[in-house]
Amino acid sequence: MPTEGYSSTTIKTPVYDMLKKVAKERGVSISDVIEEATIEMGDHAPELESIDSISAEMQHLISTTQKMQERAIRKVDRIISDFKRSKEKYQTLVETNPDLVFSIDPAGNFTYVNPVSYDYLKISPGETIGHNILDFVHKDDAEKLENIIENLKNGNKSTGMLKFLDDEGHDKYFNISISPLMKNGKVLEAVGVADDLTEHQRMMDEIAYLKQFNESIVQNAPLGIVTFDKKGNITYFNEVFPKLLQCSEDDLKGGNVFHDAVDGRLEEWYRRCLDGEYCEYNGACSISENGLKRMYHKWFSPIKIGREVIGGVCIVDDITKKESSVVL
Repeated sequence: MPTEGYSSTTIKTPVYDMLKKVAKERGVSISDVIEEATIEMGDHAPELESIDSISAEMQHLISTTQKMQERAIRKVDRIISDFKRSKEKYQTLVETNPDLVFSIDPAGNFTYVNPVSYDYLKISPGETIGHNILDFVHKDDAEKLENIIENLKNGNKSTGMLKFLDDEGHDKYFNISISPLMKNGKVLEAVGVADDLTEHQRMMDEIAYLKQFNESIVQNAPLGIVTFDKKGNITYFNEVFPKLLQCSEDDLKGGNVFHDAVDGRLEEWYRRCLDGEYCEYNGACSISENGLKRMYHKWFSPIKIGREVIGGVCIVDDITKKESSVVL
């Protein structure tokens, strides 16, 4: 196939082969050889044959070479221009991203941080460049971050929740995803994105605390507590509840307030509760097949999500002794 810019006949001429050989031997371009030859032709014109045809071919070579150079320059200019536009677009996207975008070298040192760093860590991007990412992580998660950096060195992507400390000493929770950038099997750097989940984590911690607090209250309450779903299946009971019924926990697990109740007179109150009514029962209740009875005060309350009843809770107080003392 002919070289771009040259005719097939030009490439195959002995003159071009000669020029190419001379240029290679001298370590210069063909254009330089042609220019030098043109100057020498003026000094040795009588000694050359067919000078007109040789000169024409040389001029053609010079013209073709110049055209090729111009096309190459225009192509390079287009590539540089496209690259600049892409770089500007990428930089705009990164710097206006609401998430923290950063890059680190294989040792974990910051090489770039977008302006969101102040919202995340209370420090400017310039204050992070050159510092190691381990300088900002909470000591509780330092080992976890070290493992992530080690994975990056091996060319592996890592994702996880990490606890950091901002410049004011406040805990910050970031969900981080870091990917290595490699060339010829070697990690050059890593690019990461961090999403601030501090508020989400704070809410989760509060929920966990309230759940633990409520469970502690329920377990240590002097009253029996039992919860049940829409079908009457028992979903939870505290330690006091089976003691008041004088039965074991195994007797209640997997039970149903309708099907397994010894005394069916309370079914009405369970039904009313699941219909969304707050009600209470104060009276006798059989707790064994042989007719053993106790006096209970029971409060029933529906459990709702929005306006929908999903179950109920019953709080029980054994008032047998109290009632007996009243009778006496």
